[in-house]
Amino acid sequence: MLILKDGTVVRGLIIKNTWDSVLIQEKFKEGNYPKSRIVRIVDNADTESLYTDINRQGRLPSWRVIANDLRTHDAIKSLVEIPATVIDNGDFKNVPYKSFRVNNDIELNIYGDPENPAGVELGIYGPRSSDLQLRKILRGYLAGFLTTRQEIGTLYSLNLDKGIAQAGDLTLEITPKDAPDAYGAWWVSLYNRKHLARVRLKDPDYAKLVRPVNEVIDRHGRVISGGWSRKEAQKSKKINKLGDSAKVLLRGFYRDDDGVFRLITASAAN
Repeated sequence: MLILKDGTVVRGLIIKNTWDSVLIQEKFKEGNYPKSRIVRIVDNADTESLYTDINRQGRLPSWRVIANDLRTHDAIKSLVEIPATVIDNGDFKNVPYKSFRVNNDIELNIYGDPENPAGVELGIYGPRSSDLQLRKILRGYLAGFLTTRQEIGTLYSLNLDKGIAQAGDLTLEITPKDAPDAYGAWWVSLYNRKHLARVRLKDPDYAKLVRPVNEVIDRHGRVISGGWSRKEAQKSKKINKLGDSAKVLLRGFYRDDDGVFRLITASAAN
């Protein structure tokens, strides 16, 4: 929890506390607060902020639980919230969502109300989309959010190339990268069609929340920011410590050689 100079109380999970700023995962977003704005940092358990939860049958956990579980996994080197892009067909058409890029080529999308998602999916872009072991890992990760043997058994019964099945109110689906609604990635998805229908927006309202795919993701499936993909920025040594002359390249983190999450930044001068 942070107490700001203007009296605002920011509740959440403190992810990173550096000499000049605090990065905190709040209820609906992740915020970076300069210490010049902070009066007090309360770095202990906050009973009003839940980052673990007991899931209920047919329901999916909040976005904070899902993102935090990913962030603490040893295999995760970076977790970046990226702009949501247009989805104009399939079950997720016109449904608002939060999107994260995991490492370089995995994407996490959480649909509908972030506190009570109508759907969640993990996708793989690029050459690794055909990696059978990686597909199994992502399927296993999502299986951890299911609550019944029927749901878990149904998910594992699907062919990892393509398949769809129903377990109670949940639809479980494997989508190949050449499907019309795949946008070039392989996906494993869990969703409730009734909940998706409730939160689906009309075209003008949806357009305010999303960006064209080619403005966010290049033809190789990499995230673009300011004309640079994160991979290109890393190669060009544009990942630097956050300072007065720096800006966030992509809002997220990477894990250094010591296993510590650090903020991804790039020099504004470049």
